[in-house]
Order: sequence, then C-alpha cells, then structure tokens
Amino acid sequence: MKYQKAIVYVSLFCAVLTLNISCGSDDNQVVVEMTSIEEGRRLQIANLYDNQIEPLQIEHIQLTQKLLEASNAFIELPTEKSLTDLKNSWSEAFMFWEQAEGYNIGVVRNSFVHSQIHEWPIDLDAIEESIDGETPIDEDYIATLGVLSKGYGAIEYLLYYTSEAKVLEEMSIGENAQNRMDYLVSIAENLNTNAKSLQELWIATESSFKTRLESGVNGSQNLMVNAVIAELETIKLKKLEQIINNSENPELRLEAFYSETSREAILVNLETLKKTYTGNFETEGFGMEDYLVDVLDRADLNDNILATFNEAIALFSETEVSLKILAVDNPEKIVELRDAVTEIIALLKNDYSSAANIVVTFNDNDGD
Repeated sequence: MKYQKAIVYVSLFCAVLTLNISCGSDDNQVVVEMTSIEEGRRLQIANLYDNQIEPLQIEHIQLTQKLLEASNAFIELPTEKSLTDLKNSWSEAFMFWEQAEGYNIGVVRNSFVHSQIHEWPIDLDAIEESIDGETPIDEDYIATLGVLSKGYGAIEYLLYYTSEAKVLEEMSIGENAQNRMDYLVSIAENLNTNAKSLQELWIATESSFKTRLESGVNGSQNLMVNAVIAELETIKLKKLEQIINNSENPELRLEAFYSETSREAILVNLETLKKTYTGNFETEGFGMEDYLVDVLDRADLNDNILATFNEAIALFSETEVSLKILAVDNPEKIVELRDAVTEIIALLKNDYSSAANIVVTFNDNDGD
C-alpha cells in the first residue's frame, strides 16, 4: 500500500552468517512507524480537496461556459449541426457533473446549489407554462423558478424530448419559438452562474474543511465518508429502486430519461466514488483505502470493498441496453444492478464506518 507505515517486526533468519547476526536481539527489529489517525485524516482530506474537488470546480465552470456558447450559437442559427454541437456540449458537461455530484458536503450542502444545478424528474408542465407565458424569460426569471424547472434536466428535455427535426422546428418557427430559445439559453446562463457559485463556496470553506480533523459528525473525514454513502444510496434508491417500484411507466422516473444516458451517468458516479475511496485521482493519493489499511490495519476489509466496487462497475459497463429499455423489457436486470450497489453500501455503511469510527448520518427506510 502507498503511504504504508505499519509496524513491522522482522525476525531475521537464525543462522550464523558472515555478519554473525544473533536471532532475537532488539537490533534485529526493523520498525516502520504507523500513520497516526490525525495524520491519516489530514492526508485524506487534503488529497480530496487539492486533487479532486478544486480541479472539478474549475473544469465544470469551463464546461458550462462551453455549453452556454453552444446554446447561443444554436439560437443564432438553429441548424442540424448547431443542434448536434449543443447536444454534445450538454452531454459533456452533464457527465462531468456526475463526477462532482457526490461532493455535496457541509456548507455546500446547506446552500442547496447542487439542486440548482441538477435535480430530477423535471416538471414538464411548469417548463411549458413558462414558455407559453407572457413573462419575459431571462436568467433572473430562471433564478426564481423551482429546481425541477431548470438545470441539466431542463436542458435535456428541451433538446431530446422529441425528434431533432421537431426541436429545430419548435425553436425556429414554432408558436413560442422565441420563448423556447430564451428559456434554453437562460438555463445555460444560470448553470454557469451556479457553477461559479459552487466554486466560491468551496474556496470559502477550504481552510475549515482541511483542518476539521476531529471525530464526530462535524469532522471532514466523517462528512466525506457520509457523502460517499449518500451518493451510493441516491444511486440505489432514486436512480434505480424508484424505477423498480414504479410498475406504471417506470422509465419516467429515470435520470437522463430523454437522452437515454441513465446507465452511463451511474457508471460515472461509481467510477468517481471508487476514486474517492482509493484516493487515486489524476495520480495516486491517500484515500479511504489507505486510511483503512495504513492506519487501521484492515487490508482484509479493503479487499472486499474494492471487489464490490469492481463488480458493480463491471456490471454497469457490460450492460449494453439503456435503463429506459430495461425498465420496460427487463426490470429484473435493474434489480441486479441495484443489488450490486447495495453490496458496496453494506460494506461502507456498516464495516468501514465501524472500523473508522464514522457516525453515519444518512438513513434510508429499508434497513439495507
């Protein structure tokens, strides 16, 4: 393990060698100091912020700016090419957001900015009422709307809810074409604004986040582990289980339903959560894995957690059919996907949290 400093007492081979080493002597013990609990927490939190959270904010702003520019280019000249470019920009920014989604921690969580960026299922009626209304649509107007009327989900709806030919028609010569275009570009502007607000929140909380090394619910390690568990629970309960339990039109509960990228979004979630666990972002770093092994000496539990992550990621990767189709034709497959995520939750929520003295603050109602 990287950063490993476990105490190792090496019993040298008992034989009279040319060096005439005698077995059992204190001089024959090689001691490598163990990583302390506080140092383990410090390494873990600093790595998460410096190598994941901070760069994610920078790139997300850039991608929302690119999305805004593509939106403006489309409304200036709505063509098949500009629509394709806009869809590609939306997909790139949305999938990137799926990496940042799980870091809804502390002050950031209390700000509700994550909900302003992405929440689902969207309110179709509210969106269409705004487009049909008389109120001028700009970013200030979008800011007053509920979270189910804006963000990535609302843009997805406007771009994917019908055929490309129909989207082009409604955006160019439709009865409410100008309002629909104004709504589209204003959401993109609002996304970019919220991306910047999220970065500002993280910058403001960096110092306290890195220095809260205490145990308990306010410690940054505790917040981080709970964020990982909460994101896994979101995948299980909201992204998968609601579909399983909704026998009538189950696909309507899917995230990214219109673009049919629900499975890909969950795969990004899982891959990011695994990186958070290992601490290996662009380069190797100290993560939950290293804390478990180097501080708590629980390599056995670490092996089990990594195995469940790998199994779930492989299962989602190998599933070629979209969740939209599975929800109708093969709901049993979604149950299998859900169960794979549940295995990770059980190990982190019970075994890892117990070993690391984490207070789990996320509660579902089914007892896992």
